[in-house]
Amino acid sequence: MPNTTVTLSSVGNSPPVNVSWRAGKPISAVVVVSSLVAADFTIQYTMQDSQIIASSLQTWLSFGSSTGSSATHFSSANSDASIAIGTQYPMAGLRISSTTFSAGTLTMTVLQAEGW
Repeated sequence: MPNTTVTLSSVGNSPPVNVSWRAGKPISAVVVVSSLVAADFTIQYTMQDSQIIASSLQTWLSFGSSTGSSATHFSSANSDASIAIGTQYPMAGLRISSTTFSAGTLTMTVLQAEGW
């Protein structure tokens, strides 16, 4: 899978980044926060393939700081640096979701390993 990048600059969800759940390879995502961001956002994932299930019908879950915890929210107060997420588990897609956004941009780049 090549580098895939999406950007969010308003309330709502970024376009999803589809990854190969069939390959089961490690995935890493980095969200770069512009210096002017005034937002609250989460990084979300889905286990449902967008080629099989319409995006509007997919279930999206937010990453938590530990297993069983509630969603980790990133905000202007703690987003002065990039956010990195890595996973060994297969999943079908990633996106940024924001409920509050008044300035700046969030850019997420996703990579998935190949081979072995």
